Amino acid sequence: MSGGTGRRGAGPGVVLGLVGHDIHVVASRILVIGLAENGFRPYDLGTNNDAGDFADAVLETGARAVLVASVNGEGEESCAGFGRCFARRGLTGIPRYIGGNLVIGERPPEEVVRVFTGYGFHRVFHRPPGFRAVFDALRRDLAGVPAE
Repeated sequence: MSGGTGRRGAGPGVVLGLVGHDIHVVASRILVIGLAENGFRPYDLGTNNDAGDFADAVLETGARAVLVASVNGEGEESCAGFGRCFARRGLTGIPRYIGGNLVIGERPPEEVVRVFTGYGFHRVFHRPPGFRAVFDALRRDLAGVPAE
């Protein structure tokens, strides 16, 4: 894994990182802290990742979910084929979330959700006002999944 957090929660592991050429790490670092404080075990890949990096990290860490961030609006270009990559590696059951400023320009939120679910993401958080909805969704989606 290309990064590490040094902070670990006691609950299920979650791989997170920025996709493509996005280098906006501040929100990602805050998310790492928030995940740990909300009972998750974050594995931070840092910047400049592709689908294969996330899939490899899941295989390496045994994480139970993936959070992909794109703050620069290039997520649409960088995320095509995400679901196929996970399927090729036998990871179809791993929940995949994406959030941030996912597309360049203004588009209807329903369209953005449709595009990213088509890429294989289970939940899409386009321009979320905060991280609470992400933590709540993780908790619901991973209910009953034992901690590592």
